[in-house]
Amino acid sequence: MRQPIIYTILFVLLTASGCSFIANANEESGEKTGNQEMYKVSIETDINEYEEYHMTAHYPQTPNNQIDQTIIDYVNQQKALFKQESYKSKQKNDGSQSHELHIDFEVIHQNQRFFVVRFIETMDLGEDGVMTNQTIMNFDKKNGKALSLEELFKEDIYYVDRLHSWTKEKLIDAGEEHSKILDKLEAKPEFYENIAMTGEGVLVFLDDPANGEPFRVMIEKDKVSKLLRSEYKDAIKETPEATSDPTTEDQGSDMKYQDFSLENHLHEEGKEVALTFDDGPHPEVTRKILDVLDKYEAKASFFMIGKRVGYYPEVTQEVSERGHEIGNHTWNHPRLSRLSDDQIHQQISSTQTILEQVTGQKVDLLRLPFGNMPSASYQGEGNVVPWTIYSEKWEDLKPEAVAEDILSEVEDGSIILLHDLQLSTVETVDLLLEKLTAKGYKVVPVSHFSDKQENRSVLD
Repeated sequence: MRQPIIYTILFVLLTASGCSFIANANEESGEKTGNQEMYKVSIETDINEYEEYHMTAHYPQTPNNQIDQTIIDYVNQQKALFKQESYKSKQKNDGSQSHELHIDFEVIHQNQRFFVVRFIETMDLGEDGVMTNQTIMNFDKKNGKALSLEELFKEDIYYVDRLHSWTKEKLIDAGEEHSKILDKLEAKPEFYENIAMTGEGVLVFLDDPANGEPFRVMIEKDKVSKLLRSEYKDAIKETPEATSDPTTEDQGSDMKYQDFSLENHLHEEGKEVALTFDDGPHPEVTRKILDVLDKYEAKASFFMIGKRVGYYPEVTQEVSERGHEIGNHTWNHPRLSRLSDDQIHQQISSTQTILEQVTGQKVDLLRLPFGNMPSASYQGEGNVVPWTIYSEKWEDLKPEAVAEDILSEVEDGSIILLHDLQLSTVETVDLLLEKLTAKGYKVVPVSHFSDKQENRSVLD
């Protein structure tokens, strides 16, 4: 029996709308064909501190779930490798020194087709030395895949020979100071693993024995486009470059080691404690903490990582505008003991500059990663702020347990260390402020302790 024509019309309409729905869903999930949108990149930071080792990992996140998962897998692989190498080193040297893994990144380029990121991995294994490596990922936004060199370049052209020839020409033109790089360079794939697609061409990263940073050689797009597969040839065109980490000029002034200790705290205004938050800002967690602080009319101190401030300046500004104190927590949270004085100075001064640019206020407070102190020869800026209470297992405990752990030690003049990267901190702060208020404590910015000391010294 023939179906009534109305059923046929409904079937066609439903099929068409279904296809439209699927197409829209694919577009929303980033599976569009053709050119892709420019990504708004956010930063994730994982910091773990244990007696045996310290790990800090900064990495980008995008609207593309497949790219994000590839990056997270890479970070987890690096952490696993570090733990293995750390264990081997301790077995070999029978050492008690803590080791460090530090992962940082820069977004080198993105256009409608490519998203290119470079990771810098540093392993400090104590007596076995410091090892620095890099990993460059050229992502195809169309499918979210990290492209291998074989997928970028044509099969019928031995791209290594061409890259090698052009790179040698660039090094010769650059002068004698790069002769050591040239002497070691060979036309082998392992020398050309670290390349990045950009709007100008292909950027080749070469190990430079004379410097800590690799030497960068740009092979112009009019040359390199001849080597690329046809689907990528048109994609390598000039577009606005993604902004890399802000750089700043060195600033010189004296670092002051202000005494925030309990013994020097003055008691005439009643019981007071300071809440301090490290490692932010975070676009969600920090704002939620601000709301809890407002609920109890409390003011706190936030020690911020400069690299994260560059990604979330509006959050930093909001912290300042809502009456809280901001301090310097270095640019990307390295362990200072492996850095030179110049590197330490750059970590601090770069963060100082971006904080003052964003807030419009001078930043005087400094807290160094993992409780480190710079070497005795270092002269820089900032009043170094310690802490007196820190729940060491806070990452493994529920907010109630962390709050109780802290409250068991709190006293007049306590400086409490918390972190504003984990959502669980919001509940911890709410519980703490409820109990502290009930016990008659006032929560103040940490500099309040120092200000009271200075006022008393003037009166005396």
